[in-house]
Amino acid sequence: MSARPTVRVVIVNWRNPALTLRAARSVAPQLGSGDHLVLVDNGSGDDSVAVIGGGLDSLRGAAAGARVSLVESPVNAGFGAGVAAGAGGADEDAIALLNNDAIVDDGYLDALLAPLGTTRGGAEVGATTALILLSGTWRPLADGEDRPHLVARDGARWTRLSDDEAGEGAVLVNSTGNLVDASGNGYDRDWLSPARGLDAPADVFGVCGGACAVSRRAWEAVGGIRTDLFMYYEDTDLSWRLREAGYAAVYVSGAVARHDHAASSGTGSPMFLRVNARNRLVVAAEHAPARVVVSALARSLARAARAGFRGPGARGVREGLAGMPRALRARRRRRRG
Repeated sequence: MSARPTVRVVIVNWRNPALTLRAARSVAPQLGSGDHLVLVDNGSGDDSVAVIGGGLDSLRGAAAGARVSLVESPVNAGFGAGVAAGAGGADEDAIALLNNDAIVDDGYLDALLAPLGTTRGGAEVGATTALILLSGTWRPLADGEDRPHLVARDGARWTRLSDDEAGEGAVLVNSTGNLVDASGNGYDRDWLSPARGLDAPADVFGVCGGACAVSRRAWEAVGGIRTDLFMYYEDTDLSWRLREAGYAAVYVSGAVARHDHAASSGTGSPMFLRVNARNRLVVAAEHAPARVVVSALARSLARAARAGFRGPGARGVREGLAGMPRALRARRRRRRG
């Protein structure tokens, strides 16, 4: 049996060193000689560097000969910039990304890396994406019930069971890969689907950046991850560029990660609303078919109008409009080859 590809695992921290170390501890025992675990502190400005630094020896002991490093960024330039700092100069066969608010099951890396470099549908597999499950168990939200919950694409609402609640809840899916709809929205395939009985196909548009791997050849061919989006849509952009370069992405059901959804930045926060609205427009303008760009623009303007062109979402739309000329120029350059 041939050895699996060597891998550089990159985990980005921002002001949550305990979560970051938890993620690192889950993957460290799966590393071996030739691998490299890189923890990136993204300019936290708190005790993150000291706390993570204090855990490095333990991680090295668990990592069976793999290198373990801490990269300190002086500023928080966003998720993509943090990943780029951690992946810089990689000489391993693959780069794997893991959110700091996720942990992985046994056998995760072997399963995630195995398809890289194989052929699927006539294309080289350049990227793989994991089965990401939401941490905990969940139940449908009752009518009139007021408690934190998540909303599925079909409108179904799910709330997480607390430790002291009786009853058996469902394990839910966070992602089986990345899809893009007709309005340019990047979203997680199978979001909030029950994990029991899941039968997601291996072929998928792209990767979820929370738990994925990219071969170094594919990573270098597309120029790595984008660093100017700050957060959100980096994985959608990367997926577009991989497809444009002729690489396939594959979902790997045997690579299981468990994610504390929005533990690092809430999806209802002003930051999320602004950046998500901006990046949806910019990434669509650079990569999507013209009809998708037009739909993304129309829907974004409609949302902003409903908000009276006020608030973080409307600000994001304005920023996206300002960034579209540059995105369209990049689109033309890429298509000229």
